Amino acid sequence: MDVIHKRYRFKDHCLAIKRYLLLGQGDFVQYLMDVVGPELSEPANRISSFHLAGLLETAIRASDAQYDDRDILDRIRVKMMDHGEGDRGWDVFSLEYDARVPLDTVFTASVMKMYLKIFNFLWKLKRVDHSLTGVWKTMKPNCIVSSPFYKEGTSIRAQFVSVLRKCQVLFNEMNHFVTNFQYYIMFEVLEVSWARFSEEMDAAKDLDDLLMGHDKYLTSIVEKSLLGERSLGILRNLFALFDIILQFRSHADRWFERIYELQLRGKSKPKTKSKETGSWLEGGRKAMIQLAGELFRKMGEDLDSIAKDYTASLDSFISQLPLQQHVDLKFLLFRLDFTEYYSRVSSNK
Repeated sequence: MDVIHKRYRFKDHCLAIKRYLLLGQGDFVQYLMDVVGPELSEPANRISSFHLAGLLETAIRASDAQYDDRDILDRIRVKMMDHGEGDRGWDVFSLEYDARVPLDTVFTASVMKMYLKIFNFLWKLKRVDHSLTGVWKTMKPNCIVSSPFYKEGTSIRAQFVSVLRKCQVLFNEMNHFVTNFQYYIMFEVLEVSWARFSEEMDAAKDLDDLLMGHDKYLTSIVEKSLLGERSLGILRNLFALFDIILQFRSHADRWFERIYELQLRGKSKPKTKSKETGSWLEGGRKAMIQLAGELFRKMGEDLDSIAKDYTASLDSFISQLPLQQHVDLKFLLFRLDFTEYYSRVSSNK
C-alpha cells in the first residue's frame, strides 16, 4: 500500500481520471468542446485522430490543466470508437487514460471500459448543455430588439414576437431540465461518490480493500447515472430528450441564419428595377415581408412539433423516475419538479 500510494501516486491518478475522463475539470471541458465541436460535426470517417490529438493539447494549454503534472497529461489520449455509415464525430469521440503497470492491477481493461461508458454519457450531456448555450447566444435580447422585423408593422412584428416567444419558452424548459440534471450528475453523483471513495481509499489496509472501494465507487456512479441494467428504459427516454434538444439547436441555427440573411437583404438597395418578387433585393420591401412571414409561419409549426415531442418525452422520463431503485434519484425528481408543475400537468391530461 505504501508503494502504490507514494511511489505510484494512486490517488493522483484516480483524481486525474475524475477530472479528465469524468469531465470534472470544467474550464478544460469548455475549451475542448469549443475547439473540437466543428471537427466532430463532420462524418466520422473524415476525421483524423492525429488532428484531434492536437486539439486536445490546445484545450490543455488554454485551461488550468496546463499546470497539471506532465506525466499525468501525457496519459490522456484521444480514442475514436468503431463507427458505421452515417456516424458523426460526436458519436465516436472519447478520451482514454493510459494506466500503466502496476496501476493496471486496479485499472483493468474491464474497469477502463466502464470509465469509457461513463465518459460517453457525460460527453453527450455536456454536448447538449453546450448546444443550449449556443442557442442562447443566438437569441440574446439585444440581437432581437435590433432586428428590423421588430420595428416593422403590426402584422409582421406580431409574427416575429410570437415565434421568438415560443422559442424562448422552449429554450427555458430545456435549459431547466439540462441544468438540474447536470447539477445532479456532477455534484450529487460524481462528487458524493468521490468523497466516499476517497475516505475508503485512505482507510484501505490492503489491495483487496482498495479494489473493493474502487468497485463500489464505479458501481455507485453507474447506478445513480441511470447507466445500470435496471435503468435501460428510462435511459432511452433520456437520450430521446437529448436528441430533441440537439434537433432544436439545429433548427434554431437554420432559422436565425435565414432571418439574418433577410435582414442583410433588407439593408441592400436594388440596383435595377425588376418585376420579380422572389427576394427582398429584387422585389423590395413587400417581397421581404412576404418571405419573412412565410419563414415565421414555418418556424411556428416546427416549434410546435418540437415542443410536443419534448413534452411527451419529458413526461415519460419524469413518470419513470419514482420507479427507479436508487434512492438518490428521488432527489433528481424533486429538483426537476420542485413546484410539482409537471405532476399537475400530467394529472390534468
